[in-house]
Amino acid sequence: MIMLPTRLSVRLAWTVVGAMAALACGFADVFRPAGPESVTIIYVGDSVLHRDSTVPFSVAVEAGGTPLERPRLTMWSSDPSVFDLTAGRDSLAAKSIGAATLMIRLESSIVTDSAPTLAQSIKVRP
Repeated sequence: MIMLPTRLSVRLAWTVVGAMAALACGFADVFRPAGPESVTIIYVGDSVLHRDSTVPFSVAVEAGGTPLERPRLTMWSSDPSVFDLTAGRDSLAAKSIGAATLMIRLESSIVTDSAPTLAQSIKVRP
């Protein structure tokens, strides 16, 4: 005689399978408290430039450990007479010997409650 599983054990098995699938799909994130995530701004480029040179750089931004695609950034030099950003905002143009700070700010109210800012020291040498 073949024993068929009871309705209760079948329901229990389907409940366990469903719960495992929901957890695997990130269902637990739905119940995580809402709020700002930790944001990391990373400058990728040279920190020492030679006068009268133009050097490309890039910026990587992560929120909660996940890279942000095409983040909206505001960037400026603390002293444009030492170095400044090019028109495309993807390179630094070294103008005179000295040191200044490249300021990079993430403009996003969705990711965090404040505007995370990176201050990267840049030196210009002869």
